[in-house]
Amino acid sequence: MKSFKVIAPLISLLMLLSLALGSSCSSGTADNDSPDTNNLPVSDTTPTGSQLIASILAASPNITSFDTTSVIDMTMQVSGMSIKTVMTANGKEDLSSKKAYLTSSIIMTGDLASTMEMETYLIDSFQYFRITSTDQNTGMQLNTWYKMLMDTQMQTQTWNAQSQQNNYLFSKSSITVDGSETINGTSCWKVTITPDLTELIKYLNEQQAIEDPSAITNPADSLKNIKLTAWVAKDTSYVIKMNLSMDMLIEAQTLSMVMSTTITNINQPVSITLPPEAVNAIQVG
Repeated sequence: MKSFKVIAPLISLLMLLSLALGSSCSSGTADNDSPDTNNLPVSDTTPTGSQLIASILAASPNITSFDTTSVIDMTMQVSGMSIKTVMTANGKEDLSSKKAYLTSSIIMTGDLASTMEMETYLIDSFQYFRITSTDQNTGMQLNTWYKMLMDTQMQTQTWNAQSQQNNYLFSKSSITVDGSETINGTSCWKVTITPDLTELIKYLNEQQAIEDPSAITNPADSLKNIKLTAWVAKDTSYVIKMNLSMDMLIEAQTLSMVMSTTITNINQPVSITLPPEAVNAIQVG
């Protein structure tokens, strides 16, 4: 059970980051980047950072559904232990119906080695999940469905992730337009995002990604080497890809994280149906 207590917060972080980032992004079909060599129309002039932020904020409320793929690579130094964690997730979300689905894989190596694969549904106020594969004793049966009532904070974080993401990531940041690139045939502005560190920590705290936010007295000392890059479709102002890397130092604990998120099938019909065997899931928490 000890290992599951360590892994569970990582699963929650993966779910929250995937859905939050996805709520402000748009579609693509693969992850193929190339320099933009298209003959762009005369009106395609490079926007200022503030103009692009305004366009993103105006376009995002139009997004109601999407598929998401995320990979998070973290190295942690905790209590004298060195732990490397690679988390991958594939999911879909229907904001209008308050439904989401996610399959996730977590591989931990180093001083704490573990593997786990999970399937998760978010339906209104409940989180349904089952562990499909693990090499640890979690105290839960494999392939048995469990459910947990999400508190009001988590429901807000999940179903209002779009407004939260916009508020903390775009409204509180500055953007530098680095040029043009084509992603999956879509002409994009490639941008570097410089977030307000205080607001970023506040956002991570609300996403329950920081165990003790009071330990962060100086954001500039706690968050370092932040690099946040996004690709914004020129025709829709949707963010179709986002990469994030940063180092976090809180007291004697350090974490280095690299994350990449891609969003596909924006506003396409999506079907998320809870499996019949999960209807009578065992309630925990």
